Amino acid sequence: MKLVIIAAGQGLRLRSVSHDKNKTLMTIHGKRLIDILLNNAVQCEFHDVIIITGYRNQVLRQALANHTYNLKLTFIHNPDWQQSNGISVLKAKPEIPKDEDFLVSMSDHFFSPKLLEKIKNSSLENNIANVGLDFRIESIFDLEDGMKVETLHTKKVIKVIKMDKRLLSYDAIDCGVFKCKYDFFQSLDIAKKKMSGSLSDACNLLINDEKMGGVDIGDEFWLDVDTPEAFEKLNNINNLF
Repeated sequence: MKLVIIAAGQGLRLRSVSHDKNKTLMTIHGKRLIDILLNNAVQCEFHDVIIITGYRNQVLRQALANHTYNLKLTFIHNPDWQQSNGISVLKAKPEIPKDEDFLVSMSDHFFSPKLLEKIKNSSLENNIANVGLDFRIESIFDLEDGMKVETLHTKKVIKVIKMDKRLLSYDAIDCGVFKCKYDFFQSLDIAKKKMSGSLSDACNLLINDEKMGGVDIGDEFWLDVDTPEAFEKLNNINNLF
């Protein structure tokens, strides 16, 4: 199983702390965010990681040129990095075997290896994709910007029935980690042709077909490091590692 990390964006809102370098090279308690993600991959026994690059892609490639992780890193450049994030995931299609599931992670989300493991071990028996969900609404940082999700629970199975940042009725927030079947690329292709091509567009197509599931991340910590305020908050939290 391969892990796809989307690291193509410019991170305009983070420029005051990223100093215009790739945002995944920002340091959290002295550790680069990309290194934290790759360490998670090692701990969860991934062997292959695909990194989708975009803005200043050579900077990220050079930063990882001499990495010491027991991982095969494959870099794929997305020249259309200014478009929606689903376009970046589509770039990984040639590297994913048709009979294999794969995981997708944002590069600017901090999370624990246990969170990644929960989603990796989730069942796709009745779904084409699962997304990690945080049901602790009251503790979400920057809730307004979070991807809001409404779910239906039946026999300990979580089905996603709505996903939109503008939802008024919701019970969870998408934490930015997905497990997908190869068929997810078909949904991304349709989303690219008919909509903006975002991950959420593809997920909403699956929701219409009742093929989108959720994974309760429980007490595992995560944070979308998308603003200087989130970056500061993360660096002010002790015992992250």
